[in-house]
Amino acid sequence: MKKIIGIIGGGPAGMSCALWLKHLGFQPIIFEQNAQLGGLQTINPFYNKWYLGVMGQTGMALAQQFQRHMEIESIPRLFNVSMQKIISVDGERWFHLFTADHDVVVDGLVIATGQRFRGPEAIASISDRQLLNASAQVDFNPGYIPQTHGKVVAVIGGGDNGLGTAQMLAATAKHVYLFIRSEMQGFGINQQAIANAVQSGQITLHQPTSIQRFEQTDQGIAIHFSQTGTPATDTPAKQILVVDYIAFRLGFAPNVEAIASCLTTTGLTLKCLPSGHIDTDEFMRTSIPKIYAIGDVTKPRDPCVATAVAHGAIAARSIDEDFKMLD
Repeated sequence: MKKIIGIIGGGPAGMSCALWLKHLGFQPIIFEQNAQLGGLQTINPFYNKWYLGVMGQTGMALAQQFQRHMEIESIPRLFNVSMQKIISVDGERWFHLFTADHDVVVDGLVIATGQRFRGPEAIASISDRQLLNASAQVDFNPGYIPQTHGKVVAVIGGGDNGLGTAQMLAATAKHVYLFIRSEMQGFGINQQAIANAVQSGQITLHQPTSIQRFEQTDQGIAIHFSQTGTPATDTPAKQILVVDYIAFRLGFAPNVEAIASCLTTTGLTLKCLPSGHIDTDEFMRTSIPKIYAIGDVTKPRDPCVATAVAHGAIAARSIDEDFKMLD
């Protein structure tokens, strides 16, 4: 009888693991909280130039292609489900998974819950941030391309999403102001592109900087901030900048809390890193036997589709080896 492996999360990592598990003789079941598979790729409108063999496809198109692969392989998938309870049965010999409408007993578990982009909660310490929550002049979604032709725009964030958004908007905006709290974190090629745009006058860089508050005015959104002087020991000068639009690109957070809570209620503690990501060994094993974690929820060196797919394959091979030893 085939061993049943529950996979929580149907992004590229979860789908890759399911595919490998099927062909290794297991019965995978994907539990997906959304109405479709693909994870964050389902909202990614940008072309993926990095994935070998896939040319001219956006993240959204790639997600659809992956999902079609799952359909062709007839891999069981449960949609619009959230894990409510996980019970360890017979000393972690099995796991009993409960959602609102399903309960399934599995032999092993793979956590592939991915990550989410940081939203308004990431600026909770900034005064008057509430006025931004319902504003049409603000977005937090790195997959959203705002229409800012002829407008003055602020991009807040120094990772690849922030740098990429600033570059993109600079092509049509009246001007782009890029706010970075400390160090740039993006690829060298993106950092160089920003440096070139600053030199050409398309982008003004405020770095390092600290934003104190926001204010809605008749002219737009006023950003009150301080920028460290030169040298760094100088007293930061307080400034006010009014913009038409703000694109927050504040990075990502792992989707760990819900699954960790489900495990804790049954007496199982999932070891996590200080960043909140799940701690695994090099073979994607977690601190709990027969539970594995893959993809962005584990803080990979390079969070991308290629890494996620590789994680899925590695976890499946680990499961195959581990279950042979248990039989």
